[in-house]
Formats: sequence, structure tokens, C-alpha cells
Amino acid sequence: MQIDHENGQPYYSQLVTGIKQDLAHGILQVGDQLPSVREMARQHLLKPNTVSKAYKQLEAEHVIRTVAGKGTYLNTVDPEAVQIEVRQQLQRVVDQAQQAGISVAELQEWLREMEEME
Repeated sequence: MQIDHENGQPYYSQLVTGIKQDLAHGILQVGDQLPSVREMARQHLLKPNTVSKAYKQLEAEHVIRTVAGKGTYLNTVDPEAVQIEVRQQLQRVVDQAQQAGISVAELQEWLREMEEME
């Protein structure tokens, strides 16, 4: 996982995305222990508060769990829970787009373009 210090995306968001991608690609495994907040911050030249924010988001999404005095571990991902969360996020995006005058057809085109870039 790399943090791009030139990218406009917030560092904590890059960290969240990177951990999820590493998990999806098998680089990280369910049950693996993540580095402490301070160690992760040191490894990626980030402030501990930034890493803490990323870990809190991942914990809220049930991607990780913190065991007091033991560390932070990757959770088993529940595909159904992830699907529900993604659908909710997508609905918020559609609502925002419609308020801005962007059609669902245009959103679909954007998704096709994103798919082609992968």
C-alpha cells in the first residue's frame, strides 16, 4: 500500500482504500494484525491522528476490530453487509447527482468509464 503525497485525496482516505484493496487482493488476510497507529504513521510518513481517523472509519465499516491491549485486526468481511453499505452510499450519490441536475444515465456512463480504466 502506497500513500501518494501528491494526490489530492485525503491521506486517511488513501489509507482506508489501500487497506481494503490489500485485503481484496489477498495481500492482507482476515485475522492479520495491522501495525499500531504510531507505527503505521511512521511507515507512511503520516501524522498519528490521520491514521487514527482511517482506523476509526475502517472500524465503523467493520473492516477491522481493535482489541484493547492486543492490537488491531482485520475482520471477516460480510459480503451482504458490504453490499448493503455500498447500495446506501450509491443511493446518496444518486440523490446528490439528481439535485445537481445529473441524470442516472450520465452516472451510468461514468461507471462504464471507470470500469474501462480498471
